[in-house]
Amino acid sequence: MKQTLVFIVFACLFFGCSPNNKAKEDIQNLRALVNLQPNNAKAYFKLGLAYLSEKQYEEALAALQRTVELNPNDTAAQAILGITNFEMKRYKEALPCFQKLTELAPNNHEAYFNLGNVYMNLKQFENAIPAYKKAIELRKDYVEAEYSLGVAYYELGKADSARIQYEKIKDKNNFMASSLLRKIEKRN
Repeated sequence: MKQTLVFIVFACLFFGCSPNNKAKEDIQNLRALVNLQPNNAKAYFKLGLAYLSEKQYEEALAALQRTVELNPNDTAAQAILGITNFEMKRYKEALPCFQKLTELAPNNHEAYFNLGNVYMNLKQFENAIPAYKKAIELRKDYVEAEYSLGVAYYELGKADSARIQYEKIKDKNNFMASSLLRKIEKRN
């Protein structure tokens, strides 16, 4: 949830969300606006952000879902909807968000990394591998994706491939490298 809160703060600053003490008023105003303009994707998006700032996650998800229904090409809404579903452990619901996001923003390494993370949590390790590889291709020194790729290989019983990932990260992040190595050695 910590990553989500950081992202929400960033999104609120970037998209003009009001501070929490004004969020309730914003929610009322935005609800009135979407009642008058039920096809206003921007209003639904701002409503979703306002609900997130108040930790009203179910309402936020509904508003963000309506945003992407009205404007499926809204990358910010797809990302926030995906992250919120992921943080709430709703991986099946997060999956189409990140799949769509990789279509809309094919050069966004984070979209592919998050897609890989969703696949990992769905135990679809084989599908996580190309997502992590694409994230690494887009951001060459992406230690987190290299580590996660190693874990995906480990989960599939591909110790040699997991060890290659260990070798790639051992001088970049000792903690992640040690964690991956422990997994590999535990299985052997």
